[in-house]
Amino acid sequence: MKIRTQLNLTIIGIIAAAILGFVYFLADEIRPRYREAQEEVLVDFAETMAALVSQTSVEIEDNGQPRISAIKLVHAYRGLQSRALKAQIYALNKTQVDTRIYVTDRQGKVIFDSDNDRDLGENYANWRDVKLALQGKYGARTTSGDPMYMEGSTMYVARPIMYAGDIVGALAVGKPTRNLDLFIHNLTNGLWMTGLVVALIFALAGYMVYRSLTKPLAKIQQYALDVSRGIETPRPTIGDNEIGDVEKALDEMRRSLDGKQYIETYIQSLTHQLKAPVAGIYGAAELLREDLPPVKRNLFLRNILGQSHRLRELIERLLALAQIENAGALNSVSMVRVQQLFDEVTQSLADQARSYGVSLRAEPSKDTVMGDQFLLTQALINLVKNAIEHATRGTEITLRSQQQSGQVVFSVTNIGEPVPDFALSRVFERFYSLPNTRGQKGSGIGLSFVSEIAKLHHGTASLQNEGEGRIVATLSVSARTLNIA
Repeated sequence: MKIRTQLNLTIIGIIAAAILGFVYFLADEIRPRYREAQEEVLVDFAETMAALVSQTSVEIEDNGQPRISAIKLVHAYRGLQSRALKAQIYALNKTQVDTRIYVTDRQGKVIFDSDNDRDLGENYANWRDVKLALQGKYGARTTSGDPMYMEGSTMYVARPIMYAGDIVGALAVGKPTRNLDLFIHNLTNGLWMTGLVVALIFALAGYMVYRSLTKPLAKIQQYALDVSRGIETPRPTIGDNEIGDVEKALDEMRRSLDGKQYIETYIQSLTHQLKAPVAGIYGAAELLREDLPPVKRNLFLRNILGQSHRLRELIERLLALAQIENAGALNSVSMVRVQQLFDEVTQSLADQARSYGVSLRAEPSKDTVMGDQFLLTQALINLVKNAIEHATRGTEITLRSQQQSGQVVFSVTNIGEPVPDFALSRVFERFYSLPNTRGQKGSGIGLSFVSEIAKLHHGTASLQNEGEGRIVATLSVSARTLNIA
């Protein structure tokens, strides 16, 4: 069987199985949900009738004991039987009341039965609904083979009849699931029909997608076969999409094999960062092979040393980033004074700040944090270095910290060109960088390094524009004791 056919059958099978499985699940869930809805209505009905009987049908005997009189209920149900009922409830034509009510005294003896007095005088004290209701609890039961509905089941809910705070009897309301079964049957049939129709529609849609994908693939396959056989064949027209890109690649390959065009080298990606310093070192080394004046020789030597330093720094940063990314926890944790971190950062970057024409200022801080002092220092150095390289000349870069919701939040603020909105969410990605004020792009590793250090300290790193040229980079770390690897 061809892969295209397997793909088509798999798509159709998955769609049909998903939809029909969902319909089966719904159909299986319908009955208990309907029964819950009917039971909730019976609870309201039973509670209302029990309250009504408590108010209208309780009498006091000569000995001062309350007794339930069913006379009013008997008269009410005689009048109910003489009433004409005709209600069209969707597919159900309802012509009679099929709800049963029975009342028991406090011993569980039936003193009223709306179903033609069929169980009048019977002892219902052991029936679950009556037994629980006489105890003041919620009583309910479902009985199969009840005379009201021999083919199915009848649901009963009982509530206590109260007088002066005492339970003097129980009132139960029963309703067969006959009509409920009809509703469920109709709904289930409708669900299955709908599910089948939807499955067919999606299967047809899947087939159309399959055709739209495989038809151009078939053209490309035939084109590749013709090329391999040396047959002159026109280039198929696929369109501007991914499959069209494959077709274009095949055409480029054909022209290359025909000697019309040679494939150019395009390896760049991750090695792009290494190419520039390697080229600089190589060029300077070539020139040093010649007999040069001492001044030029020293110039090229400094160039080699500078580019070598750049290579070493890039490699070290990559190794450090890889080590941090693979670390599950910190190697060492100690109590770190934030002011000490600020002092180290400002001292180490003072010369770079002067070279960019900006000043550094750290607001005094009494905060302390639990963490790795070396990593926290490196993270702040990277944030401040990034702020220096993107700050407007003559402005000030500010470091500050504050306690916030169980975390210490470091912030580095500079004045410069706002970060584009599309870049705000990407600046902490590995190898992603923006040009600085000198038009140069960094390695894209520094801020990624900050993000990984933040994660190890149970915190986050972010960058945002705050208007009027203010750009704020934040590093939040947990103020609690952290786990050590």
